[in-house]
Amino acid sequence: MDSVLITEIRPQKGQLCGLYSQGELICSLDSLLVAEKGLKPGEFAVATLRELLRQSQLRRAKTKALRLLGGRDYSARALADRLRKDFDERTVNDVVASLAEIGAVDDARYAGLLVDHYVRGRRFGRRRVARELAAKGIDPETAREALDACDADERDAIREWLEGSLGRDLADQKGVRRAVATLQRYGYCLSDILHVLRELE
Repeated sequence: MDSVLITEIRPQKGQLCGLYSQGELICSLDSLLVAEKGLKPGEFAVATLRELLRQSQLRRAKTKALRLLGGRDYSARALADRLRKDFDERTVNDVVASLAEIGAVDDARYAGLLVDHYVRGRRFGRRRVARELAAKGIDPETAREALDACDADERDAIREWLEGSLGRDLADQKGVRRAVATLQRYGYCLSDILHVLRELE
């Protein structure tokens, strides 16, 4: 079958229009695309319908991506994972690539923001920050570059923890072990923790 007779085009939920042939739904297209193309009932080549469906998917995927990015930043991988729930792989890859081209998705910028948040805001060590970046979809090289660009001194951060909220745990060996375990969970290197503890003795 090289063509399909579309006998009716009518609105559906979710800003879609359904294209019907003798009461049977053939496909659903983005309503704005239908309006822009001025689509009306009639004979449609199958290839034309396929191309219209592809354009509709791209438009809808980009709209969803921009809505997601309006709420917060995403890495390219994390954004793609969200889009894959509703769209095919080719559409997802094309949309994410197009957004990266215009700077709407920028893993290096996002990694820098995350490093600043986790190092200065949450006061995590490098190892924990690296794990958090990986969980957000940042590749190891980009994460390493972002961490290397951060000038925070880990020993200073450990000292702040031990002179602040963790300081009350240092009265006995059990408390010291608890503080060390907490700092390791926060991503600090054991040798740095022990170095600062010796300084504070």
